[in-house]
Amino acid sequence: MRRPITMLVLVVLAVLAMGQERPPWRARRRPAMPQPNRIADARVHIADWPDEPESPSAVDPARFARALRTICGGGPLERAERWTGYLLESAATFEVDPFLLGALVYRESRCRSDAEEGERGSGLGLTLIAREMYAENLRRGELRFTVRRNDRWEEEARTVDRFPFAGPRLLLPEPNLYFAAALLRLWKDQHETVDGAFEQEPHRHFVSHWVWGDRVRTDRDEDVILTDRRRLLEYYGAHEGAPPIVWGGLTLGCPLDGCPRVISSWIGSERDDGARHHRGVDLESLPGEPVRAIAGGLVVFAGVDLPGGQNHTQLATPAEYDAFSRDSLGAGGRYVCIRHDREGELPSLRSCYMHLEEVHVRYGDRLERGGDVGTVGRTGMQRSAAHLHLELATDQLEDPSEILYGLLLGHRDAG
Repeated sequence: MRRPITMLVLVVLAVLAMGQERPPWRARRRPAMPQPNRIADARVHIADWPDEPESPSAVDPARFARALRTICGGGPLERAERWTGYLLESAATFEVDPFLLGALVYRESRCRSDAEEGERGSGLGLTLIAREMYAENLRRGELRFTVRRNDRWEEEARTVDRFPFAGPRLLLPEPNLYFAAALLRLWKDQHETVDGAFEQEPHRHFVSHWVWGDRVRTDRDEDVILTDRRRLLEYYGAHEGAPPIVWGGLTLGCPLDGCPRVISSWIGSERDDGARHHRGVDLESLPGEPVRAIAGGLVVFAGVDLPGGQNHTQLATPAEYDAFSRDSLGAGGRYVCIRHDREGELPSLRSCYMHLEEVHVRYGDRLERGGDVGTVGRTGMQRSAAHLHLELATDQLEDPSEILYGLLLGHRDAG
C-alpha cells in the first residue's frame, strides 16, 4: 500500500510545483548572520513608520562631505571629501540613492574602511560587503542576475569592471563604494522578483536584502539603516526632521537625530529584579550619537549619579568626569537635566538624559530646542547596550511615549 500512496504524494507535489516555478538560483544569504531578535521585532511595526523623505535631485559634494563627517563622528574633512567623491560617482554610475549608500557606510562599518565584521555578521570594508553572497552574480567584470517578467525568467547583466571583486580590494574605500552601489542597484532591480520567489518577513525597502540576502528574516535592520539615512539628510540640510510636538504650551522636538526613533524599554518596567522601576524610556541608539534638548530651557543638573539614593554630583569639565571611574557610577551614569518653564501657573517640565558618554553642557547653561546636550553612551550600565534614557517630569513623572508620540515609536507589550 505504501508505494501507491508515495506516488500520489509525488504527483500532488508535481502539480503544485507547476504553478510555483522555483527560481533558477540558490538563495543567497550573508554568512554568520545572528538569529533575529524577536523582542526587537515586536517593538515597532511597519505600519508605524511614516513615508521616508526624498533625496535631493542634485547633491553638492562639499555639503555631503560635511554631513558624512558629522554622522561619522568627526575625522579629517579631507577623508570625508575623498570618500564623498567616490560615493557620489558610484551612486550616479548605478543610479542609486547616495544618502542610502552613505547610511550603509555609517551603519555597517562605523566609517572604518578596514572593517571585516559588524553587528550583523561578516563582510569587508566601508559597507561590509558580504563577498561570498554574490559569488554567482559577480564574475569576470559582469554583474548578472535574473528577474521574473511576464511569467518568464530573464537574465540581466551590468558591466562592473573598474576593479577586481576581490577581498583585499574591498578594504579600499573606492572599490568598496563602487561595488556597494552596484549591489544596491541589483537589489533595487531584483527585489520584487526575490520577494515573490522566496519566503519573506514583510519589509518596507529593498535594503533589507542587502543585510539578509534573498530571505529577509526581520525588517528591523532596514529601520536602523533608514534612520541613518534620515540623519544624513538632516545634516546635509535636505530634511528638517520630524515635525515638533506642541504639549502644555511647549514646542518639543526629538532627543535624537533622524526621528522617529524606537523605544526599547518603557516607563514602569522592572529593574534590578523588581527592586526598582524604570522612570523613563530607553531609545535605540548607537554610541556617540548626538543627544538633543527637546525644548529650550535651563540646565539644572550636569554631572554624575553615584550609588546611594540621592547622591548626585554636579561637574563641569571632562577632567572632572574622568575622575569618577565607570565602575563607581550609579545607574544613571553621566547625565543632564534641563528645566523647561511654561507660562502661567503650569509646572515646569524637566527633561533628563542619562547614560551619556560625553556631556557638553554645565549647570546654568541655557539651550534652545535641538541644542547639543552630549553623546549617547552606556555609563552607569552593567549589561545593556548603549542607548539614551529619557525622563520627563512636571510635579510627577510623565510618560515620554505619550508626550512625544509620533517622534518616538514602539509598542509597550514588546518590552
